[in-house]
Amino acid sequence: MLSDELYNRFATLLRQRAGLSYPEQRRADLTHGLQRLALYLGVESFEQLLAMVESRPSAWDELIAELTIGETYFFRNAAQFAALRDIILPDLMQRRATMRYLRVGSAGCATGEEPYSLAITLHEVLPANPPWQVSILATDINRRFLNRAREARYGNWSFRETPDDLRDRYFVAEPEKGLWRLNDDIRQTVTFAQLNLAEPTYPAPHLGIVAFDLIFCRNVMIYFDEETTRQVVQRLYDALVPGGWLVVGHAEPNVVLYRQFETHNAPGTILYRKPLQAPLFTNASTPDQSGHIVPSSPPALPASPVSLSLPPRASSAPTSPGVLSGASTPAPARPEDLLHTARTAADRGDWQQAQTQIEALIKAHPLFAPAYHLQGQIAEHVGHLEAALAAYRRSVYLDPCLIVGYISMAHVYTQLRQPEAARRTLRSAQTLLGDLADSQVVDDATGSTAAELRNYVRLLMEKVDLR
Repeated sequence: MLSDELYNRFATLLRQRAGLSYPEQRRADLTHGLQRLALYLGVESFEQLLAMVESRPSAWDELIAELTIGETYFFRNAAQFAALRDIILPDLMQRRATMRYLRVGSAGCATGEEPYSLAITLHEVLPANPPWQVSILATDINRRFLNRAREARYGNWSFRETPDDLRDRYFVAEPEKGLWRLNDDIRQTVTFAQLNLAEPTYPAPHLGIVAFDLIFCRNVMIYFDEETTRQVVQRLYDALVPGGWLVVGHAEPNVVLYRQFETHNAPGTILYRKPLQAPLFTNASTPDQSGHIVPSSPPALPASPVSLSLPPRASSAPTSPGVLSGASTPAPARPEDLLHTARTAADRGDWQQAQTQIEALIKAHPLFAPAYHLQGQIAEHVGHLEAALAAYRRSVYLDPCLIVGYISMAHVYTQLRQPEAARRTLRSAQTLLGDLADSQVVDDATGSTAAELRNYVRLLMEKVDLR
């Protein structure tokens, strides 16, 4: 029996950590989920279960896995994918014709059907010659879902709204298992990472969670309370570039919550677009570095651009651990290739492997500043702030013009409650940005321009000054 006291404590914990709302009318759902989890973990009482999920990250992950719903399928809601083909992509293709580069996000991606549907649609629509570069970042709070998504194997039920000819073009049948395996060239266009949408850890230029041209976030916010939903909508708004599009579930449109967006009616759906004249960031959603909220998991590192033309780009670096650890296969000579290999490991959340690879890169190329910056990102993601700061310092020592290095240092200084040091490094970034043209791309990993980073640095400086 779940007592009133324990019900309130579990409900409060879920609301505070994950934004999940369990009002009294959903108490039975929560109770059943907790019973299943207790049985799975071998716990005899709800009191023991609460103590476990409060203190053990692995138990918390299991709780989230038990309570979140992953019911989805390919090309779910055909009207929205039709709007993607007929309205959103033509608009983005026109405005991005010079760069030929798009950043796409799938928030609350569950087991991967949505981001893979996006990848297939982009491959179908975008011109192949010359190819467009696309970065797709798919995130979810549920680690079990992410592991299944990375496997990219699905049963027939996942294709209940997918034409057979489309399935046959992009999937290989595994009849002995009753599954379909996604082609590698499409699978490799999507990076998966754990991200808690309810935590104020995004947008974050120095971590690559920023400047999306399109975000799908469907049937996620219906599980949040109103205040969490408002905050998430604001952060998604700021994670979009001006002119970027947001697609939400049919049960989620709310005139008040989405009033800062332009509303576009399409057959069978409503679309939201960030105004072209809007700033990239606002004070409402720059990440809170107060230290009061500890992320339950690291957000994603920048996803490397991947060509959607066939075959996959030949320059992709191998990801085998042996490549950088002295195996017989020769390692790539260029430090940029080694950096890509390490970043690939970090993108998939393999922090230990990423750290091993970045250490090998630094040993081979000890003066390569971007290697130290990635080393700092890895350390910051896993909560080793002093190590992150040391790595960021090395990166700007080796490249005094590495603007993202100074911004990253300021983030860490703020978390360490060293406001003077944070101001000093932000002023360095402002000085370096001062003479650059507004449209100049400063950070290749995210596509952030000088104007966008100037605004972001200004907002960070204002937050530091308020402390």
